[in-house]
Amino acid sequence: MGKTGNYFLVDGFCAFILIPFRNFFNQYVSFTALGKGEKKGKRLSVFIGILLAIVLIAVLIPLLKRADSGGFAIILNFFANIFAINVIELVFYSVFSIPVAAYIYGLASGVAHKKGTAIIKPESAEKTVASMRFIQPTTIFIALGAVCGIYLVFILSQTPYFFSAFTGRRPEGWLVYSEYARRGFFELCTIAAINLAVITLGNVMSRKQRMESRLLKAFNIALSLITLVLIATAFSKMALYIGAYGLTMPRLLPCVFMVILAAVFVALIALQKFKFSIVRFALVTGAVLMCVFCLINPDAIVVRYNTDRYLSGTLPHYDMEILYRASSAGVFPALEVYETTQDESLKNEIVWYLEYQLAGSDYGNEVNMLSIESYRARERMVSSGFFSDTPEAVTTTLAPR
Repeated sequence: MGKTGNYFLVDGFCAFILIPFRNFFNQYVSFTALGKGEKKGKRLSVFIGILLAIVLIAVLIPLLKRADSGGFAIILNFFANIFAINVIELVFYSVFSIPVAAYIYGLASGVAHKKGTAIIKPESAEKTVASMRFIQPTTIFIALGAVCGIYLVFILSQTPYFFSAFTGRRPEGWLVYSEYARRGFFELCTIAAINLAVITLGNVMSRKQRMESRLLKAFNIALSLITLVLIATAFSKMALYIGAYGLTMPRLLPCVFMVILAAVFVALIALQKFKFSIVRFALVTGAVLMCVFCLINPDAIVVRYNTDRYLSGTLPHYDMEILYRASSAGVFPALEVYETTQDESLKNEIVWYLEYQLAGSDYGNEVNMLSIESYRARERMVSSGFFSDTPEAVTTTLAPR
């Protein structure tokens, strides 16, 4: 349709299946054009020049190595290590890389030259969707009404289980916070997927379209509201879990996913009055949240949240693992905890973490000490007086390693 829209799945099928495989051999066809045209002679000259250079280098290198005092051999070994080839490994990777390269080239060349991009045309897609509208509205209304009714009965019969987390309590029989929150989240995912499928099929297959039927709109809104209630209950369970044990990335990510789900179902309610692409809205919302996550350093937020909770006395234990995960972003919170806590064991663990950061080690990889965050963290560690000003001479004055 010229832009991201409700035919996104059809576009995806074309992009990932039809276009690359219809142009799968374009890469090999392109090789046959290398010797054609006005530059044939020039290309042949370049090819011959490369062959002559390889022959001359192969002859000269042994002679130069005999007269070498050691420096030339170091350079040769350096390049030999770079271009060393493991034949078995090369063959193994080639088995996969050759068809993958053909697939990617087929997709890129097919889109660039518009080959195979119009296999499924917008008109045919719209006709296909129109042909699916064969169910009487009454049938759809009965089915949607039954689904809404069973949800209401189930929620009302399970009120203590669904809503106890709002009051900060677990229901009877649930002794483990993690199991309570995890089960609530996966129950929500299953129900949300079913409800999205029910709403989509009901609106696509009904002979009377949504904009012409107030009753269909009402059922769409009812199912969306029920799902929003379930999202709220799942969120409350996760909040209860976080309140008991603190925040971690595996607890933060489900919360973000539930925010996206809530936005989609709110948009479904708005769709009953306004006309827009719900698929485009969902994709843009997900993309924006992903970009926000890349910019805000969520690990640093997790550390700050747990530090504030620990310092305020609402979190009994301080999780050191999140400090290492946050890298240099955890230095300032760690120093705050060190200066406040009376737990000597925790102080020692924090000193070890600070040593780890000052030495420039991050899970086996070098920390980029040129970043602003890392530079500020290092300056803070040195100014604290706990460490020397050089990573090579990391020492502590507060606790032995």
